[in-house]
Amino acid sequence: SRAAIMSAASRATSQRTAMILGAGRLLDVPLAELAHRFAKVVLVDTVLPLPTRWAARRFPHVELRAGDVTGTLAALHRLRPGDALPSPQPFRRLRDDGVDLVVPLNILSQLGVLPVEWIEKRAGPPGPAMAEAYAADLTRAHLAELARCPAHVCLIADVDWWRQKPDGTIVERASTVYEVLAPPAVEEWVWAIAPAPESDPLLSEYRRVIVARDPGKPIQRGG
Repeated sequence: SRAAIMSAASRATSQRTAMILGAGRLLDVPLAELAHRFAKVVLVDTVLPLPTRWAARRFPHVELRAGDVTGTLAALHRLRPGDALPSPQPFRRLRDDGVDLVVPLNILSQLGVLPVEWIEKRAGPPGPAMAEAYAADLTRAHLAELARCPAHVCLIADVDWWRQKPDGTIVERASTVYEVLAPPAVEEWVWAIAPAPESDPLLSEYRRVIVARDPGKPIQRGG
């Protein structure tokens, strides 16, 4: 992930602002390298943990922003029985002046997690199907917003998941992005998220991670 981010940084047309969506604990973020290259680095997540805040203090031009890129979480918590589910809202920071690089970092599969939990607890029998459909809508809306983003976009995301026996037999496989079609990958790798016997004595769990450049945007060819 770090190498993919720095490769994307080298493709940005200017070096004004880099924005990381899903900064988390910075495990996959080459913060020092980005801070050296860009005039400003903006770290965005719903919650920015204390280690991230401390790391950012080393660089006066690194900005921390707590935010929900779907614009739905606060509205979901205010819903009353019978209310319609909130529509995804634009994350306006993507259009801030001077943003040259946007990296949605391992968040595509996470956008629906909290909404799914909330809906399944409150919607009764229709909950699971309603929740899955809503999570897919959030995922598609985020991809559409990235396609409209004027900055260079480097999407890094896990898109499917499987469990595998020691002999390589796959016993279960599913999309991690709610069956939404993932954009074409320029690079991908397998993440061994839980090798046996970490979560199961015999089965290992894997995810496929992709890197997509400017997903959804027209391909610009050199002359």
